[in-house]
Amino acid sequence: MTSGKRQAVDDVNILRRRKSVRPLLGSPAILDPDEVPATCSKALGVTVTVTAFLLVLTAAALHATWNLLVKQSDDRLVSTWAIVMSGALFSIPVTVVLGLPERDAVPWLVTSALLHVAYGHALAGAYDRIDLAAAYPIARGTAPLIVMVGSIAFLGDVVSPVAMIGIVLVVASLGLIGIRHVPHGIGWAVLTGLMIALYTLSDGAGVRAGNDSVRYIAALFQLHAVAFTITILAIRRSPTTMLATVRRSPRRLMFGGLASACAYLLVMIAARTTPLGLVAGLRETSAGFGVLAGALVLHERVTVLHAAAVAVAVGGGGLIALG
Repeated sequence: MTSGKRQAVDDVNILRRRKSVRPLLGSPAILDPDEVPATCSKALGVTVTVTAFLLVLTAAALHATWNLLVKQSDDRLVSTWAIVMSGALFSIPVTVVLGLPERDAVPWLVTSALLHVAYGHALAGAYDRIDLAAAYPIARGTAPLIVMVGSIAFLGDVVSPVAMIGIVLVVASLGLIGIRHVPHGIGWAVLTGLMIALYTLSDGAGVRAGNDSVRYIAALFQLHAVAFTITILAIRRSPTTMLATVRRSPRRLMFGGLASACAYLLVMIAARTTPLGLVAGLRETSAGFGVLAGALVLHERVTVLHAAAVAVAVGGGGLIALG
């Protein structure tokens, strides 16, 4: 047997051993040995496929779009709620046709719904206090390293050294964008990033436990909408005020809900077969879209440092894809 063939067999055996050992969180292994791309035989690690790369980049653009809509609104918390509700409405036909996710995914579903509610409150709080061009990169840049460490430790993910460098570049560049000066209220943006990391890990475990992305995300949007409605009513937002906010721009908010639902569905489809650290790192290139939206649409101040940091983030995304 040649050395190349021996290496290929060794790589497949390693992945088979990973498949036979359930990770700490009890989710199944990410990839079947027969589905491993050829490049995996060259190094111990898992690469991002072209399909996953395009899915996550599309999701990044959609995510930045609905965040822009929230930032532009008068009542950002209610607008976030309206976008969540719209996404839930779009997801109902999916549940009617395909049904609910598997029982193994339910604990993660409940956990994630609560984390998404906390994320919505933190996001609105950040946008009430900080420019989009600062809040968005800080929030997005906080998450990937946490997700990478968590997914390796608890989900059994394997990430190549090149991809790790890419993730570090993305996080560092986005931090540089956000902290050109330390804005008042930065804690809200950091809290938002922490919630992103936690719900990404929880949802990643959920779609793997149920071995399905579409049914899981549809159910998540519906449960999230119910929990979010309860918390907003509990903090004394009247139904009349909430409906008035929706009536002022119903089409925008419905579009935001569709963009939000599609963006997260695309991410979770990619997460079924790609290490979460890589998905999270690549997804954070959405900060580039957010900075552009802040500059071009909201006329926020964006410096040369901003532009350079965005370029580094895009380069980091390329390393993640190549890793």
